[in-house]
Order: sequence, then structure tokens, then C-alpha cells
Amino acid sequence: MENNRRIVLQLIAMGRVTPAEAERLLVACSDGRETLWALAAAAGLYLLAHADQLAASFAGAAHALLPAYLVTIQHGLTLAKHLLGGIQ
Repeated sequence: MENNRRIVLQLIAMGRVTPAEAERLLVACSDGRETLWALAAAAGLYLLAHADQLAASFAGAAHALLPAYLVTIQHGLTLAKHLLGGIQ
């Protein structure tokens, strides 16, 4: 990748390509790592910017699911108590 970057910079210096064309060349010959890092950074910034909304959504989902979860646990304990012969 470093060699490609050097060649593209030389093409700019010689006036054979414009900076915009050079940017397209670098993107085209990149191995994808830079794109992956850029996407990860963008996703991280999005999560930071919307952390309060995401936390509220997760809290709402947990609040909605918790009663059903507790009922399931209660039913499981009742079944276990019954199967074990009514152990107190």
C-alpha cells in the first residue's frame, strides 16, 4: 500500500493526475482496512451521539421483558418444587 501511495503522489507531482483523481486511485487500490476503520469510527461516533436514546430504548425493552422473565422463573421454580416432591 505504501508503494502505491508513493506512486500516486509522484503522479500528482508530475501533473499527470489531479488530487481528486489521485484520491480515487488510492481508494481503488486500498486493501479495505482504511475503509473498515472509517466505518468503525463512524459507527462509534453515531453510538456516542445517540447514547442517551439507545439507553432509553434498551431500558424500555428491559422494562417490557422483565415481568415475563420473572413469571417464567416463577413457573420454573414451581415446577421444580413440584417435581422434587414439595420440598420447602
